[in-house]
Amino acid sequence: MKRLFILWCLLPVAAAADVVVPNDNVQNSVNVRLEADATSDVVGELKRGETLPLVRSVEGWYEVMLEGGATGYVSADWSRVEDEADAPPEPQPAPVAETPPAAEPEPAPVAETPTAAEPEPAPVAETPPAAEPEPAPVAETPPAAEPEPAPSAMLQRDVELKGGRDYVVKIRKPGELVHSQIFDDGNKVGIGTAEPEQRLEVNGSIRIHDQNSSVAGLMITQSSGDTGYIMHNRASTLTIGAGSIDRITVDREGNVGIGVSRPQHPLEMANGAHVTAGGVWTNRSSRDGKEGIMPLTDEEARAAVMALEPVSFGYRAEQGERYVGFIAEDVPDLLASKDRRSLSAMDIVAALTRVVQEQQRRIDRLEAELAAR
Repeated sequence: MKRLFILWCLLPVAAAADVVVPNDNVQNSVNVRLEADATSDVVGELKRGETLPLVRSVEGWYEVMLEGGATGYVSADWSRVEDEADAPPEPQPAPVAETPPAAEPEPAPVAETPTAAEPEPAPVAETPPAAEPEPAPVAETPPAAEPEPAPSAMLQRDVELKGGRDYVVKIRKPGELVHSQIFDDGNKVGIGTAEPEQRLEVNGSIRIHDQNSSVAGLMITQSSGDTGYIMHNRASTLTIGAGSIDRITVDREGNVGIGVSRPQHPLEMANGAHVTAGGVWTNRSSRDGKEGIMPLTDEEARAAVMALEPVSFGYRAEQGERYVGFIAEDVPDLLASKDRRSLSAMDIVAALTRVVQEQQRRIDRLEAELAAR
């Protein structure tokens, strides 16, 4: 009987619900949005002549129940709430809820009849009854636990009514479950999307916030243990790593280092080559990084320079621009790269320098001979 009374109290509350309808200013329909925000995604529409059950009212909006159990928000500027008496489907559950209370008076007399019959056994077994009062309280302990499953049963019904298929359910308030923005079909998870194409797909931005450590970032680890990562520390330095080693560093000044943890130039390579602040590419040319140093002969330089074929050209990836230079496949071996796909400007400058030096020496000799005559 105690359980019936609890259900009788709960049923009218669950059945009571006002409805939201378009107001008189709406010509065709009003949008139903995902959140109480005019910029939020549209998830449905409320047409004139139709109603949607009211879940709750928030400032400037009505939260309504959609088909399939999802909820959305309708602007209060374009809609109004009607009393539950105006909604035809809702009066039917109310009488059904009244039936249990009408049935309760019958169990009450039925309970009295056994009491009337009990006086006879009572004298016969007065000694055992002394033991029976103890089970009576023990029997009352389970009923005390039963009210707890009753709300959980209600929650399960709420999940079926308000939760969209494959959506993770969230608790909006005690006793009310609705679907969240997390979609999980058992293989792929989407946040803000019901059509994820990867194991995890997010529709929108992701923020990784460091609160308890000096570094925040994203770690990607292979089964081998090698880790790739994007990390940002409190020194405002962004680091991109691969194979568990820092590969690219961007400091707070915007300098980028490739294999360099503290770049001193806008772009700096681990081998020492860099771009200056003025935009000049500078090769590393220190003696301590070289071996097999030999002078370039006049004959080698002259032969290489004479074999060069200057051309004008345009790059396929850059339409409308013309350049002058050389074709890597056509330069002499002295100036060619190993794969013959690229050229070093320093190689060509070195050969030209040697040729110019040789010519200048010849000019100096000729001038000296002329002056001696």
